[in-house]
Amino acid sequence: MTADGPEPGPVRDPAALRGALSRLNEARLAPERSFDRLGALLSGFEELAAALPGEDRRPGEGRRPGAAGALAELEALLAEPGAETGAAALHLYLEPILERLTEALLDHPERRLAVYGSLLPGEDNHHHVAALVGRWVEGAVEGTLHDRGWAARQGYPGFVPGGSGGRVAVKVLESPALPDAWDRLDAFEGEAYRRILAPVEMASGTGAGSGTVWRACNIYELTDLARPVRPPGCDGDSA
Repeated sequence: MTADGPEPGPVRDPAALRGALSRLNEARLAPERSFDRLGALLSGFEELAAALPGEDRRPGEGRRPGAAGALAELEALLAEPGAETGAAALHLYLEPILERLTEALLDHPERRLAVYGSLLPGEDNHHHVAALVGRWVEGAVEGTLHDRGWAARQGYPGFVPGGSGGRVAVKVLESPALPDAWDRLDAFEGEAYRRILAPVEMASGTGAGSGTVWRACNIYELTDLARPVRPPGCDGDSA
């Protein structure tokens, strides 16, 4: 039980999270109060509700009406003459509700950061998160490390997510102070890195009942703006 309500059931298959998190990452990139953002939030919430344990449909029941279809109907209604005020009110009302419901279903991923490089304890930039009270948990995320981005020039390759079998060891910082630190951490990472949600395999329980579960965590991935590291002796920016 958490302070905000019942704890969601554990996820033991990353595929159950991957599609929903992809849609939620799309929502992060879309402008606020846009149909693209609202559509991604609706679709991500629908996929998440269908994937997580405890879903209350009976065996054999069909899939609920698609979020995309519902959004198309809403868009048609709000495109009618004189509906501009209603569209703005809809987005203002629905977006924060969907975001909070999604946060609760995922057991508050905004309080988790998967770290794989310079922010790790003992590494060069750990001071950026050292003051955040919480705990560190061992984990692994699907993807690979590449010699691109400003941190790679300091010996810290950047993360690219993927489900092709590669795995990257991480440490997950779980802290209630993280939501207030995201703006500062995003600015520190810069345009070469983007914060996304990704399924991370983490230990669950202790002793005979121990195992692993997958939880949604924030992690910084490389963007297309991240430049490759030049071999020694090459001309160019080495910052």
